[in-house]
Amino acid sequence: MTDYSKTAARADQSLRRKGGIVVLRQVVTGEYDPDLGAAPSATSGHEGTGVKIAYEAENIDGTLIQAGDQKLLLSPLQRNGAPMPTPTVSDLVMIGGVAYTIANVGDLQPVDVSLLFTLQLRGV
Repeated sequence: MTDYSKTAARADQSLRRKGGIVVLRQVVTGEYDPDLGAAPSATSGHEGTGVKIAYEAENIDGTLIQAGDQKLLLSPLQRNGAPMPTPTVSDLVMIGGVAYTIANVGDLQPVDVSLLFTLQLRGV
């Protein structure tokens, strides 16, 4: 049986050699609070490593992939070695002080361990 945690660690090492620091910013909404009249939310940041790649012109269809969209290969591990939470389309990615929304998330996960996240980023 394959130890996918070792494969995830190797993917992280490769991305650290080629990539840079990115922050996955997630907003977590709690339960509805009648005293507040809303559900409280908290923002958490997860520092990781990623490689940003431009889409090839022939892949830009103007609908699913728009001009200016970029692909981000995101490590399955945070910079501190903890597992990276699975990104969602409601999260933001910060790269070099620039915020990007996530249009699509791919999770390479052969069993129960993520090996690589592929995100479609769109400028805010």
